[in-house]
Amino acid sequence: MPNQSGLVALCLVSSTVGAGFFGCAPGGVTTRSGLSGRQSEADSDLFLNGFFPIGVFSQPLESFPKWKERGINTLLEVPQNHDPVAWDRTAQQFGFRIIRRPLGDGKADKGRKDLLAWSHWDEPDAAGRAPQWTPAFERTFKEWRQVDPTRKVFLNLAGPDVSWFLSRTDSYSKEYASYYPRLLAVTDWVANDLYPSGGYLNQAHASRRGDIALLADPIKAIRRLTNKPQFCFIELSEIEKGNVAGARCPTAPEVRAQIWYAIVHGVRGLFYFPAVVGKSGFRFDGAPPELVAEMKKQNALLKQLGAVLQGEINPNPIAPKVSSPIECGWRKTDEGMLLVLVNPSRQPSSGVRVQLPDTFKTGSNLMNGSAVKINDRTATLDFAPLEVCLFLLKR
Repeated sequence: MPNQSGLVALCLVSSTVGAGFFGCAPGGVTTRSGLSGRQSEADSDLFLNGFFPIGVFSQPLESFPKWKERGINTLLEVPQNHDPVAWDRTAQQFGFRIIRRPLGDGKADKGRKDLLAWSHWDEPDAAGRAPQWTPAFERTFKEWRQVDPTRKVFLNLAGPDVSWFLSRTDSYSKEYASYYPRLLAVTDWVANDLYPSGGYLNQAHASRRGDIALLADPIKAIRRLTNKPQFCFIELSEIEKGNVAGARCPTAPEVRAQIWYAIVHGVRGLFYFPAVVGKSGFRFDGAPPELVAEMKKQNALLKQLGAVLQGEINPNPIAPKVSSPIECGWRKTDEGMLLVLVNPSRQPSSGVRVQLPDTFKTGSNLMNGSAVKINDRTATLDFAPLEVCLFLLKR
């Protein structure tokens, strides 16, 4: 987005491919692998009591059985031109958690435990909307707080716009970026959508098409402004088919790496975006079979590890050390540590030294079941391009 005159034309594409062009495992429960995010029964610090949202964006109710079978536990947003009451009732019947606009004035939603949050309209920062939408969101937030002061409020921002405006120094960008603190003030949970392979990318990022490390840019930019819990979107289709030069469907290794790279950077839940909004027409679900198969595998792991992932993010003083380009995140478990390692590069990396902060007797890679060899608090590993390792380490 080189200047204000080009902003609208470039962002109009972004606004259609963001999350929203359409308009439980209780804490402390031991998973089937014996993992737990709690250190004691008195510990109540797990985010969402250990429930990790694995969501999908704006899908019709007739598709709910399919998404349930794929391992989805949360639904985000009612699609346009769908009956929100019927959609909501069916979502409850399938046992989904829900994030959406309030039903009516919101009073009927009070006391709903399955309703995780009310959601603002999607991407208020895209297509130059922030000056008009920010005051409207401020009024809406105030009204919602009056109806139900305890209900969480969710907001999704356009990842390419967050990355662009919060990194530029020209006068227009700085003025536009001034709306972000106001938008973040009227939400409890904040997400962003940036699709490295299949979506719109701004000029600064277009040359990095397919680079999963792009996901970290808006997460870091938002974290510089707030410590509120963050979520992000994962692409699952050739979103911009025929609309954007270079856009393509992600591969299964890219999807897997995006999921765990986002977790390395501290997200508290994920939402898949499977739609296609290309020149050949719109589809709610354009995920090819190989991506569906990969998503199901990773969703099973996310469910298994939910109570661990929702513990303290990268707690000190147990920080491991790993050499670039490998990135890592970690969580405490009852018996040791879960260490998430991701190679975001398309190049292999050999002889990577992972220095551990404690003496661990055993370790296994939950991604493939292989054992981890540890010598003098150090593991030496080889990484394939985009490889993910989930090391469960025990003392």
